[in-house]
Amino acid sequence: MRIACDTGPLLHLREAGSLALLGRAGRVHIPPAVQSELLTHDPRWAVERPAWVEIVPLVPVFATTASVWLRAGLLDRGEAEALALASQLKADWFLTDDTAARTLAQQQGQEVHGSLGIVLWAAATGGLDAAGAAEALAALSRSSLWISAKVLAEAKAALKRMFAEP
Repeated sequence: MRIACDTGPLLHLREAGSLALLGRAGRVHIPPAVQSELLTHDPRWAVERPAWVEIVPLVPVFATTASVWLRAGLLDRGEAEALALASQLKADWFLTDDTAARTLAQQQGQEVHGSLGIVLWAAATGGLDAAGAAEALAALSRSSLWISAKVLAEAKAALKRMFAEP
């Protein structure tokens, strides 16, 4: 599976101790701006970046698209480059925790997921048991990711349904 990702999910899943879940989904491609943002948040990323995260430069036509979104104030640099990279790669998934990036990606026809979605996906595909999934959600809620009480409750309810006895 080809995955393009902006800074948010990598940062939040890492803070929650759940970054390895993302590696189970496939190779994750990030543009240079996302690499730069991750290094700003945590310089250890330079030596701790998982082997399944690949930095991919934008070709000129997609770099231009990212610049247009940035100049228009629609997205920040990392989000703009990551979304342009998703188009460049014809990614299966675009990962973001940003509402504006999610909206624009959906308008572009991208399948979009966020940090919570990765936890739910891991639970649904057998990568997490009920206890592990509940802990991953709790850890995400303690990370720098802002999660509304409603969305967190919906995610917990989804896990409850997933692991319900038939």
